Amino acid sequence: MHQYNLPKKSLLALLITTMMCHTIQAHADDSLEPKVHLGHETITISRTPQEEVGETIVTRRELNEQMAQNSQDLVRYNTEVDVAEVGRYGNKGFAIRGVDGNRVAMNIDGVALPEVEVNEIFSPYGYQYEGRFNPDLEMMGNVRIATGSDSLLSGSGAVGGSVSYMTKEPVNMVKNGNLGGYAKVGYTTKNEELLTAVGLAGVYDKAEFLLNYAHREGHELKNHDMKRHDKNKLNPIYEFSLDEMPNGTTSLVHPDALAYEQDSVLAKFYYHINDNHRVGLHGMYQEKTNHMNTQSKHTYGSRNGSSTRFAHDKEELKNYGVNYQYLPESSRWLSKLNLDYTKSEVLGLADTWEYYLGFGRSRIDNPELSYREYRPITNDTAQLTLRLDSLSFDWGRLGAHQFYLIGSHAKQDYTSTAHYLNYVDNKFDVDGSFVNFAFPDAKKDIYHLALGDNIYFNDRFKVAVGVRYDNLRYRPYLQGDKVGSRVTSLTEDAKAYGTCVSNNAQSVFCDAYRAGTHNKESKFDHITWNAMLDYQLIEDRLTARYKVGTGFLAPTVSQIYSNFTINANEQVPNYNLTPETSLTHELELEFKPKNELTLTLGGYITKYEDFIHTKYWNSNRNDRVLGCSNHTCLQSNNLDEAEIKGLKFGMKADLSAWSKLDGNLDLTADYHFSKDKALVMTDFNGVKEVNTLAAVPGMFMLGLNYYSPNNDWEIHGKVRYTQAKKSSDAKYLDTRLKYKEDKVYCNSTFYAGFCSYGGFYDYDSTVGDYYKIDRVADGYTEEVKTYDVVNRSKSTLLFDVYGSKKFGKNNNWILNAGIYNITNEKYIPWETLRQFATTSVNSLVDSEGHGFNRYTAPGRNYALSLTYEF
Repeated sequence: MHQYNLPKKSLLALLITTMMCHTIQAHADDSLEPKVHLGHETITISRTPQEEVGETIVTRRELNEQMAQNSQDLVRYNTEVDVAEVGRYGNKGFAIRGVDGNRVAMNIDGVALPEVEVNEIFSPYGYQYEGRFNPDLEMMGNVRIATGSDSLLSGSGAVGGSVSYMTKEPVNMVKNGNLGGYAKVGYTTKNEELLTAVGLAGVYDKAEFLLNYAHREGHELKNHDMKRHDKNKLNPIYEFSLDEMPNGTTSLVHPDALAYEQDSVLAKFYYHINDNHRVGLHGMYQEKTNHMNTQSKHTYGSRNGSSTRFAHDKEELKNYGVNYQYLPESSRWLSKLNLDYTKSEVLGLADTWEYYLGFGRSRIDNPELSYREYRPITNDTAQLTLRLDSLSFDWGRLGAHQFYLIGSHAKQDYTSTAHYLNYVDNKFDVDGSFVNFAFPDAKKDIYHLALGDNIYFNDRFKVAVGVRYDNLRYRPYLQGDKVGSRVTSLTEDAKAYGTCVSNNAQSVFCDAYRAGTHNKESKFDHITWNAMLDYQLIEDRLTARYKVGTGFLAPTVSQIYSNFTINANEQVPNYNLTPETSLTHELELEFKPKNELTLTLGGYITKYEDFIHTKYWNSNRNDRVLGCSNHTCLQSNNLDEAEIKGLKFGMKADLSAWSKLDGNLDLTADYHFSKDKALVMTDFNGVKEVNTLAAVPGMFMLGLNYYSPNNDWEIHGKVRYTQAKKSSDAKYLDTRLKYKEDKVYCNSTFYAGFCSYGGFYDYDSTVGDYYKIDRVADGYTEEVKTYDVVNRSKSTLLFDVYGSKKFGKNNNWILNAGIYNITNEKYIPWETLRQFATTSVNSLVDSEGHGFNRYTAPGRNYALSLTYEF
């Protein structure tokens, strides 16, 4: 087994730094910023686009500079955002302003990405796919990250913020002339990923086109030990050593072995009928397959047990459509019209293969492939969007107004299936068995209409306002297709009939099924709005910006209709859920004491209402509580309110003149700190105050950036300080079963001897009989406790250096290199630690804590890429 040699790593770090830090004394007068010359007028194009309050736009250039390969890299230097880990399926999206998962909307080119359908019982083992789809960043032109309520632009889900992916356009790839393209190869050590990508684009008078392809193959994300991938661990006969797995399977000290491949393709074509009319086609395809050893997710497994599990999971996106653009020449009111139709199909497949190794591993040389747990989730969307942008109307003292109107209709079909495939005669055959009760499926109709007005009064005062209406309708159904080829195979409806009618099972779902109301429609509508003000208190020196906005999140299909039951655990549907809502106020002051120095100070407060909270309780078959007849019951309820307050500080200083260096040298600093609380209404003890756990710990970021005078090389240094999560900021509501004790006497001469012999009874000399204390479940207690692994959170100081060098004829070759976590700091990020708070029948680590080591962040790691552009 190979392992990186740390002294060699230190030498490599020195060599790469030396390569990037060659002499910075150059003599050229070229400005850092690119320029466009139009006659006698020179327009300077900013390196970064104009951003609104609470908004970050990550450009294609920044993605290349930082060699961002995934969601974690995308927000690596964002002090307000992190990525919410979810275990087997990577992540469930982003965490912003104290919330994560579905409370942060995600979309590609305006089409929403699927939400996580909650499966509380088997998280993070992953009984079903429960990750968020992550688009390949190599296909993106830019990514917009909005913090705070953002439903005006992003609709349902944007209660805490949103992440909008915008794919590349042909003009992004063409540098000069009519044709442009690139070829790239890259490698990162933190997951041994090899990236190869090619792109070609053309911009002509009548037509534009783009074709981009990327292939990635890699392995598990390393922990601090940075051990290389061992392909033998993906063989069913592999047996972990005691050093690798000291106790049971959950004690595994290194990350689960993984091999993955991903292919991504983006294609666009536009045809200009004339100067006013343009039609286009667009398509994107992405597929990722994972082969993972999932033994560590087997709660009661042993190092040398008789069976082992492997995952063959899959993510797939098919996205294609047509669009039309109209640019009128002589309209009195219309500036631009865009019409877009997009069909999107997203698959998330949880595919677990179980191998039988025999009692005492007697069949270790010939393992038997026993069965396959095949559980796909599909989300199909067909969306039509119309956008109208008006000309600017000058209304004198009332300002110049530019309006926009956006309307869309999306039809979605969500399906979820879970069944077993037995391996018979060298092939998988579906035996028709479901878990008890069917998974919910639903067709959705989603309408929205938004109206906005951007108002320009003068160079010192600008205002933007908008309002949006959303209407959502869910129509649940049970799939009619038979599961499997056998005569005895059942449809979902037939299975539900057998469970609820023939067997008269007792559950909320079966009560509704027998009454014919299990497929009741759910309807939600909501109005959101947004307003922003930008005013220069002191012209060109002091600017105040204020933003207020609202957001909402409609319940998911599984939160409303789920009836999953297994191992004495039952999810109880809730047909009365209402949307979550949020309100954000944010104020920012920007001060420029000198042209070379910009200081920003900001604060925000976001209030959330009707949080959908998973409620737990205990019941039994003789005393159904809220319709649940199993030992552990779970149901989604509108219970919580939450609030998060934050403070931000930023600085950017141009040190070029002070340093007396040619080129540009700038210093940046960002600090963000927040406090959060959630109010939970308990059943017995009133309102309790806890924390959301998703709030990002306080973080300070310091950056030093140098750009050569002719812009052919650059180097960046980043220092990240992250505060440890305090125990006072990690409170949660702990629910425990409460018992009533009864003194029960044997009360029988015949049974007295048995009572004594059984050892369950004590003798009461005052009565002359044997007795025992019966503990009978009598409700449950709800107590605020400190999250028990918060003590593993530590303050960290991380150093990164990355840069690029252009060379060759016309500087067409670009070498990017980076060193991350230079000091080899060992820590577990908070976004990883907080996943341990998920209630689950599957533990993440063993009782002695050995398994925590596999969740440490990568140690010192490197990235390198070489690009040829033309």
